[in-house]
Amino acid sequence: KQWYQRRVRGDSVRERIIREGGCHDVEYQQLEDSDALRRAATEVVCNMALSEKFRERYRPEKDSGDAPPDRLKAVLVFCGDESYHIRLAALGAMAYLTIDVEICKGVVNIGSFEEIVKELICVEDPGLRHRLFVMLQNMIASDKSVAEKIINTTIFECLLALMQVPNQPPGMKSALTHCMEAAKHWGLIEKNPGDMVYAVDSAQ
Repeated sequence: KQWYQRRVRGDSVRERIIREGGCHDVEYQQLEDSDALRRAATEVVCNMALSEKFRERYRPEKDSGDAPPDRLKAVLVFCGDESYHIRLAALGAMAYLTIDVEICKGVVNIGSFEEIVKELICVEDPGLRHRLFVMLQNMIASDKSVAEKIINTTIFECLLALMQVPNQPPGMKSALTHCMEAAKHWGLIEKNPGDMVYAVDSAQ
């Protein structure tokens, strides 16, 4: 009951922020010079991303060819910030935002997407990695065209390598497994003895 009450209060606060136009102010503060302000604003974005209404702001515009909006680009860029806490909040926001299929289509069209993700994969921090893997899991499962773009980058090669690493924390192992299951669902990889390989005919 206490959890439910907190959830209701959280939902009502998010709705009030959206209704009163507070989203723009929060996103503007993400661009401030102060790390403390940027961290606080990014943490608010992470919390707000639980709201479907809020996530709509991060979808590509219709007839834009899935071009990502600037506010979505900004959150991804913050995933590579020098501040650990800003990275953590931004990755949490991306994990929630990528629940939305249209947002996933925008993310893969961000020029720095592959570079930022590859850098984060190399960071051996459970909190960052888990959020990153959830984001990738959501994206690969969202749409075949999104999955194909990820699989055709070195990001997927890194995920394949990490699948072979023993003693992964359960949450990260689960997210990695879901990435592979989603890729198999789209027919983009097939299971061979001891290996995950690209499907023979990816044009099908």
